[in-house]
Amino acid sequence: MMVKGFMFAFLVLAAGCTDLKPLEARIEDLQSQVNKLQADLAKSASNAAAANKATAASASAASGVANQALSIAESNTAAIEALNAKIDQMFKRRPAN
Repeated sequence: MMVKGFMFAFLVLAAGCTDLKPLEARIEDLQSQVNKLQADLAKSASNAAAANKATAASASAASGVANQALSIAESNTAAIEALNAKIDQMFKRRPAN
């Protein structure tokens, strides 16, 4: 009776071992998918870093252009005010002699 029990247990274990092959294949497939996703994630992170760098450079350039435009506008305002002062001076009544 004991021998039959051991034989039955051995057959169950042997049958269980043959069922591991599909599981091993599935695990290998999942591992390859994980590796691909990790590579894709690293590539996406690299692309995001490059885009961030380009955005920062663009923002810096835009800020420089905006500062230059502000400087020109302030200069133009001062020139217009000086011109208006000259025009006002020209039309002021001169004292009669």
